[in-house]
Amino acid sequence: MRSLTISLPDYLYRKFTRQAQAFDISLEEIVLFQLKLDEVRNSALVFLQQHAGRCLTVREPVFKEETPPIWVVPAFTNVAQPQKVGEVVVDADTFKVLSTHRDVIEMIKKGHSSFGFKDFPVEKKDRLADLLTLNNQNSLDGKEKLELDILLAEEQALQLQNLETLDKRLLS
Repeated sequence: MRSLTISLPDYLYRKFTRQAQAFDISLEEIVLFQLKLDEVRNSALVFLQQHAGRCLTVREPVFKEETPPIWVVPAFTNVAQPQKVGEVVVDADTFKVLSTHRDVIEMIKKGHSSFGFKDFPVEKKDRLADLLTLNNQNSLDGKEKLELDILLAEEQALQLQNLETLDKRLLS
């Protein structure tokens, strides 16, 4: 291992020195631990941004001595009055994110429900998808075309309602 000399601003030096004394460890161990925390937090944040844009953010990672050891990084909505929506799991040795895209989808769903958003019912989503496919193939009859128009209007009304809910939430 190569040695490294770093300079810290006075306030950080004092902070890390106090932490080292409180935990009865060296200043170097505290600095290395903080660097690991930053890397874990960054890995989790990049993962969320890749899968959810900027609607989710992370908080302080927690180390879990399991087999294998992991970091658990709490995930929150990224708006006023943040709500915890889940956790991102990161391998403690490699800093590789162990959470999946499916985990992020669940976090987004929790975020939506925490805002008071309403989902379009699954059976209506499925039927709408079927009708849109038939429409693209130009094989809708008159009754199906009417059903498609009704479902599209319902979905748009729900989206508008959710936008109004978001508007109220952000302005409150």
